Amino acid sequence: MNSQLLDTIIKPINQLNLYGYNKIFNDFKLLYKNNKLPNTILLSGAKGSGKSTFLFHFINFLLSENENLKYLYDNYKINAGNSSFNLVQNGTHSNFFLLDSINSDDIKIDQVRKLIKFVSKTTFYKGIKIVLIDNAENLNINSSNALLKSIEEPNPETFFFIVNNDSYNIPYTLKSRCVNFKVHFTAEEKKSIFKKIVSDYNINYTENDLDRFFLFDSPGNFLKYLFLLGDNNKNICSNVLHYISFLVDQNNKSTFDLRVLSLLIENYYNELAIKDAEFISYYHKCRTKILNLIHYTKKFNLDKKNLIFSINQIITNEK
Repeated sequence: MNSQLLDTIIKPINQLNLYGYNKIFNDFKLLYKNNKLPNTILLSGAKGSGKSTFLFHFINFLLSENENLKYLYDNYKINAGNSSFNLVQNGTHSNFFLLDSINSDDIKIDQVRKLIKFVSKTTFYKGIKIVLIDNAENLNINSSNALLKSIEEPNPETFFFIVNNDSYNIPYTLKSRCVNFKVHFTAEEKKSIFKKIVSDYNINYTENDLDRFFLFDSPGNFLKYLFLLGDNNKNICSNVLHYISFLVDQNNKSTFDLRVLSLLIENYYNELAIKDAEFISYYHKCRTKILNLIHYTKKFNLDKKNLIFSINQIITNEK
């Protein structure tokens, strides 16, 4: 049950198929064609709901518009042979910049400085520049402040797409400079999306799993749970502290994967809410408190041993 299993899931930048985003894709396309697409868009929604995948598809639609193998709009699919897709994957597209906390717990100011330099350069294709800021909640204070001017006064042909997990707040100074689009799917829509996504993997699940899980969480998170927990899901849910301790023992404490911890906590409180709906608001409060502790531990590089102690205290005090 190594957390590296999560890395076997196809990343948004590599996803050729898009599911569930037909309406918002059509809306964005219409805005773009009518020269009304906002220059700075904040896309908010639950982690694992496909926001980044959607934006990589829409960006490919924009960049490949005049290519021989352009975006397959009728099927909401990226043509794997198109030049823009391969250049974006390789990080070499002259009109595209990705800002993300890929190899770190936060987005550092040096990365933002590279973004600012990119924005100031001349581009080749139609003058369009596209910046995708993924996991915006991982911007640290210095990075967020450095970003503000570029977002506040963008060139008319520069588009910023910012992805935010709405479990966490991003600075108001950043949020206020964006046009916010919220992503939300019903439980049935999430089931449908998941069944299409999971066809790419050899993994087992039941209809009961879907009914239980999608009351609260997203297709992407459920896929991560299945990879991580396997047949141990029920045992883990009944004793989350024991499993957290197991993971810490299995990993060096300084490199303990906080992604895994967040997934476990979300699943733990979702299960409690299903079993005892009378206390759902209390469970939501505890869940949010712990997720914020994890978030700030990542953001400010705090001691992870203290984080585990704090989580232990919160969960123990529930009983």
